[in-house]
Amino acid sequence: MTSSKIRLITASGIIILLILTQVLYDPISSVKHVLTISSVRSQLPQAQAKWEKLEITNYTFEIIGDARSICQPSVQIEVKNDKVVKVETLGPNPQTLPPEQWVDPDWENEVFLCNYNNFTMTKIFDLVELTLHNFPSSILQADFDTEYGFVTSFEYGIYVGHGLARPQLSNCCNVFRIQNFQPHTQ
Repeated sequence: MTSSKIRLITASGIIILLILTQVLYDPISSVKHVLTISSVRSQLPQAQAKWEKLEITNYTFEIIGDARSICQPSVQIEVKNDKVVKVETLGPNPQTLPPEQWVDPDWENEVFLCNYNNFTMTKIFDLVELTLHNFPSSILQADFDTEYGFVTSFEYGIYVGHGLARPQLSNCCNVFRIQNFQPHTQ
């Protein structure tokens, strides 16, 4: 066998091995995931510093969330002095919830999205920071507001690659989105 045939067989074998590895284990999605975590890790301090510099403690916003079959908040939150003071459901027939309905009795503080008292920007920053520190691989996505710095969306759960040997899980995560943020002067 000539050396050119050996090189061609070796190169073909390497290409087939790389394709097979990608199809079975999808290392490309794992690299993307590592880059996402790195991005969140670098953006969080800047976003949090921007938020803290503005010293906003009174505001309203809407939060839409889903903790897969546990809690699905869809509410407008009013915060005064960095504490939740009002929770109003969204939809065609909005209603203000009394404070005793702000916590799901089955989950309380076990699931972040099941306790409306958690819905202040300070506690949301704490959630992202704690997740980055204790379970960084569970972060799937995080975005920050360019004007105020607060977290606009956060998705966290179980990361599994997309290859045939590691199919992507569809029921893996907790996610929320913050919209219609309005700061208040008093």
